[in-house]
Amino acid sequence: MRHLPALAFALAATGAPAHADPTPNELSFGGTARALRSSSANALTADNLAGITLGAARDLGILDGGPLPGLSLWAEAGLAATSADGTMFQSLSTSIGQLGLTGGVAARYQLHRMVAASARLALGAQRANVSISDPTGASASDHGWGAMAQAGAALDLVVSTAHQFGLGVRLELGYVAARGIALTPRRSHPDDTLALPMTELPLGRLDLSGPTLSLSVLGQF
Repeated sequence: MRHLPALAFALAATGAPAHADPTPNELSFGGTARALRSSSANALTADNLAGITLGAARDLGILDGGPLPGLSLWAEAGLAATSADGTMFQSLSTSIGQLGLTGGVAARYQLHRMVAASARLALGAQRANVSISDPTGASASDHGWGAMAQAGAALDLVVSTAHQFGLGVRLELGYVAARGIALTPRRSHPDDTLALPMTELPLGRLDLSGPTLSLSVLGQF
Protein backbone atom coordinates (compact mmCIF):
# COMPACT_ATOMS: atom_id res chain seq x y z
CA MET A 1 0.00 0.00 0.00
CA ARG A 2 2.80 2.39 0.76
CA HIS A 3 3.87 2.21 -2.91
CA LEU A 4 0.45 3.26 -4.29
CA PRO A 5 1.07 7.06 -4.15
CA ALA A 6 4.32 6.66 -6.11
CA LEU A 7 2.60 4.40 -8.67
CA ALA A 8 -0.29 6.84 -9.11
CA PHE A 9 2.14 9.73 -9.66
CA ALA A 10 4.03 7.73 -12.28
CA LEU A 11 0.83 6.89 -14.19
CA ALA A 12 -0.33 10.51 -14.12
CA ALA A 13 3.01 11.72 -15.46
CA THR A 14 2.89 9.14 -18.26
CA GLY A 15 -0.56 10.23 -19.41
CA ALA A 16 0.03 13.99 -19.08
CA PRO A 17 0.08 16.07 -22.27
CA ALA A 18 3.32 17.54 -23.58
CA HIS A 19 4.47 20.73 -21.91
CA ALA A 20 3.73 23.98 -23.70
CA ASP A 21 6.53 25.81 -25.48
CA PRO A 22 8.63 27.55 -22.77
CA THR A 23 9.24 30.42 -25.24
CA PRO A 24 5.83 30.98 -26.89
CA ASN A 25 6.43 34.60 -27.96
CA GLU A 26 8.69 35.90 -30.71
CA LEU A 27 9.92 39.21 -32.10
CA SER A 28 11.98 39.51 -35.28
CA PHE A 29 13.82 42.17 -37.28
CA GLY A 30 15.64 41.82 -40.56
CA GLY A 31 16.17 42.70 -44.18
CA THR A 32 14.21 41.64 -47.24
CA ALA A 33 14.37 41.86 -51.02
CA ARG A 34 11.58 41.35 -53.55
CA ALA A 35 12.25 40.78 -57.23
CA LEU A 36 9.86 42.75 -59.43
CA ARG A 37 8.63 40.73 -62.42
CA SER A 38 5.69 42.75 -63.77
CA SER A 39 5.94 45.04 -66.80
CA SER A 40 4.35 47.90 -64.83
CA ALA A 41 7.07 47.77 -62.16
CA ASN A 42 9.91 47.17 -64.63
CA ALA A 43 8.86 50.29 -66.53
CA LEU A 44 9.78 52.31 -63.43
CA THR A 45 12.88 50.48 -62.18
CA ALA A 46 15.21 47.65 -63.03
CA ASP A 47 16.07 47.14 -59.36
CA ASN A 48 14.47 44.95 -56.72
CA LEU A 49 12.53 46.28 -53.77
CA ALA A 50 14.76 46.19 -50.69
CA GLY A 51 14.19 47.20 -47.08
CA ILE A 52 13.39 46.02 -43.58
CA THR A 53 10.89 43.70 -41.92
CA LEU A 54 9.44 43.61 -38.41
CA GLY A 55 7.49 40.67 -37.03
CA ALA A 56 5.72 39.37 -33.94
CA ALA A 57 4.41 35.85 -33.36
CA ARG A 58 2.91 33.65 -30.67
CA ASP A 59 2.61 29.89 -30.35
CA LEU A 60 -1.13 29.13 -30.23
CA GLY A 61 -0.50 25.89 -28.32
CA ILE A 62 -3.35 24.07 -30.04
CA LEU A 63 -1.07 21.30 -31.35
CA ASP A 64 0.54 20.52 -27.98
CA GLY A 65 0.24 16.82 -27.25
CA GLY A 66 -0.77 16.08 -30.84
CA PRO A 67 0.20 13.02 -32.89
CA LEU A 68 3.30 14.74 -34.31
CA PRO A 69 5.66 15.92 -31.53
CA GLY A 70 7.61 19.01 -32.48
CA LEU A 71 4.86 20.50 -34.64
CA SER A 72 3.39 23.85 -33.57
CA LEU A 73 1.03 26.45 -35.01
CA TRP A 74 1.87 30.14 -34.62
CA ALA A 75 -0.11 33.33 -35.21
CA GLU A 76 1.97 36.03 -36.88
CA ALA A 77 1.85 39.74 -37.70
CA GLY A 78 4.36 41.49 -39.93
CA LEU A 79 5.42 44.80 -41.42
CA ALA A 80 7.69 45.34 -44.42
CA ALA A 81 8.99 48.69 -45.69
CA THR A 82 10.88 48.58 -49.00
CA SER A 83 11.87 50.87 -51.85
CA ALA A 84 13.60 50.96 -55.22
CA ASP A 85 14.87 53.70 -57.55
CA GLY A 86 15.11 53.80 -61.32
CA THR A 87 14.75 55.84 -64.50
CA MET A 88 12.25 56.10 -67.33
CA PHE A 89 12.49 57.78 -70.74
CA GLN A 90 16.24 58.10 -69.99
CA SER A 91 15.78 61.45 -68.28
CA LEU A 92 13.21 60.99 -65.51
CA SER A 93 14.19 59.64 -62.09
CA THR A 94 11.68 57.31 -60.46
CA SER A 95 11.19 56.01 -56.94
CA ILE A 96 8.87 53.28 -55.63
CA GLY A 97 8.06 52.97 -51.94
CA GLN A 98 6.09 50.11 -50.43
CA LEU A 99 4.67 49.50 -46.96
CA GLY A 100 3.07 46.11 -46.30
CA LEU A 101 1.02 45.00 -43.28
CA THR A 102 0.13 41.32 -42.93
CA GLY A 103 -1.32 38.79 -40.51
CA GLY A 104 -1.34 35.02 -40.82
CA VAL A 105 -0.36 31.63 -39.46
CA ALA A 106 2.77 29.50 -39.62
CA ALA A 107 3.29 25.78 -39.06
CA ARG A 108 6.69 25.03 -37.52
CA TYR A 109 8.41 21.68 -37.08
CA GLN A 110 11.37 21.18 -34.75
CA LEU A 111 13.97 19.27 -36.78
CA HIS A 112 16.60 19.50 -34.04
CA ARG A 113 16.97 21.13 -30.67
CA MET A 114 18.27 24.26 -32.40
CA VAL A 115 16.80 23.94 -35.91
CA ALA A 116 13.19 24.39 -37.03
CA ALA A 117 11.52 24.48 -40.44
CA SER A 118 8.33 26.41 -41.10
CA ALA A 119 5.77 27.24 -43.76
CA ARG A 120 3.54 30.29 -43.48
CA LEU A 121 0.65 32.04 -45.20
CA ALA A 122 -0.34 35.66 -44.59
CA LEU A 123 -2.89 38.13 -45.94
CA GLY A 124 -2.82 41.89 -45.74
CA ALA A 125 -2.57 45.19 -47.55
CA GLN A 126 0.23 47.29 -48.96
CA ARG A 127 0.64 50.97 -49.70
CA ALA A 128 2.55 51.82 -52.86
CA ASN A 129 3.98 55.26 -53.55
CA VAL A 130 5.52 56.38 -56.85
CA SER A 131 7.36 59.63 -57.49
CA ILE A 132 8.85 60.87 -60.74
CA SER A 133 11.21 63.83 -61.10
CA ASP A 134 13.33 65.43 -63.81
CA PRO A 135 16.78 67.09 -63.63
CA THR A 136 15.22 70.53 -62.97
CA GLY A 137 13.62 69.30 -59.72
CA ALA A 138 10.05 69.21 -61.01
CA SER A 139 8.20 66.17 -59.69
CA ALA A 140 4.94 64.24 -59.73
CA SER A 141 3.71 61.54 -57.35
CA ASP A 142 0.78 59.35 -56.36
CA HIS A 143 0.01 56.58 -53.88
CA GLY A 144 -2.62 53.95 -53.23
CA TRP A 145 -3.51 50.81 -51.27
CA GLY A 146 -4.07 47.28 -52.50
CA ALA A 147 -4.56 43.76 -51.18
CA MET A 148 -1.69 41.29 -50.95
CA ALA A 149 -1.00 37.68 -49.97
CA GLN A 150 2.31 36.15 -48.99
CA ALA A 151 3.55 32.57 -48.64
CA GLY A 152 6.97 31.41 -47.52
CA ALA A 153 9.17 28.59 -46.28
CA ALA A 154 11.85 29.27 -43.66
CA LEU A 155 14.66 27.64 -41.72
CA ASP A 156 15.42 28.82 -38.17
CA LEU A 157 18.59 28.38 -36.12
CA VAL A 158 17.87 29.27 -32.49
CA VAL A 159 20.07 28.95 -29.40
CA SER A 160 18.13 28.81 -26.12
CA THR A 161 19.42 29.97 -22.76
CA ALA A 162 18.72 28.72 -19.26
CA HIS A 163 16.44 31.74 -18.66
CA GLN A 164 13.78 30.68 -21.20
CA PHE A 165 15.05 33.00 -23.91
CA GLY A 166 16.11 32.07 -27.42
CA LEU A 167 18.17 34.06 -29.91
CA GLY A 168 18.55 33.03 -33.53
CA VAL A 169 18.40 33.76 -37.24
CA ARG A 170 15.83 32.92 -39.92
CA LEU A 171 16.31 32.52 -43.67
CA GLU A 172 13.10 32.60 -45.68
CA LEU A 173 12.18 32.20 -49.33
CA GLY A 174 8.71 33.32 -50.32
CA TYR A 175 6.41 34.92 -52.84
CA VAL A 176 4.16 37.97 -52.68
CA ALA A 177 1.02 38.10 -54.81
CA ALA A 178 -0.18 41.70 -54.91
CA ARG A 179 -3.20 43.26 -56.51
CA GLY A 180 -2.36 45.98 -59.03
CA ILE A 181 -2.79 49.52 -57.70
CA ALA A 182 -4.04 52.21 -60.09
CA LEU A 183 -1.67 55.19 -59.94
CA THR A 184 -1.60 58.50 -61.81
CA PRO A 185 1.31 60.72 -60.66
CA ARG A 186 0.39 64.39 -60.60
CA ARG A 187 2.66 67.40 -60.43
CA SER A 188 3.58 68.44 -56.91
CA HIS A 189 3.19 72.10 -57.96
CA PRO A 190 0.87 73.14 -60.81
CA ASP A 191 3.53 75.49 -62.22
CA ASP A 192 6.14 72.71 -62.47
CA THR A 193 6.92 71.49 -65.97
CA LEU A 194 8.23 67.96 -66.25
CA ALA A 195 10.29 66.84 -69.20
CA LEU A 196 6.98 65.49 -70.51
CA PRO A 197 4.43 68.23 -71.33
CA MET A 198 1.55 66.88 -69.22
CA THR A 199 0.11 67.44 -65.77
CA GLU A 200 -0.66 63.75 -65.27
CA LEU A 201 1.22 60.57 -66.19
CA PRO A 202 -1.10 57.53 -66.06
CA LEU A 203 0.83 54.40 -65.10
CA GLY A 204 -2.06 51.96 -65.14
CA ARG A 205 -2.04 49.37 -62.36
CA LEU A 206 1.27 48.95 -60.58
CA ASP A 207 1.87 45.26 -59.81
CA LEU A 208 4.50 44.66 -57.11
CA SER A 209 4.20 40.85 -57.07
CA GLY A 210 7.39 38.79 -56.98
CA PRO A 211 9.59 36.28 -55.15
CA THR A 212 11.19 37.35 -51.86
CA LEU A 213 14.30 36.55 -49.85
CA SER A 214 14.54 37.57 -46.18
CA LEU A 215 17.12 37.22 -43.42
CA SER A 216 16.03 38.07 -39.88
CA VAL A 217 17.31 38.06 -36.32
CA LEU A 218 14.73 36.76 -33.85
CA GLY A 219 14.23 36.52 -30.13
CA GLN A 220 11.93 34.00 -28.42
CA PHE A 221 10.74 34.40 -24.86
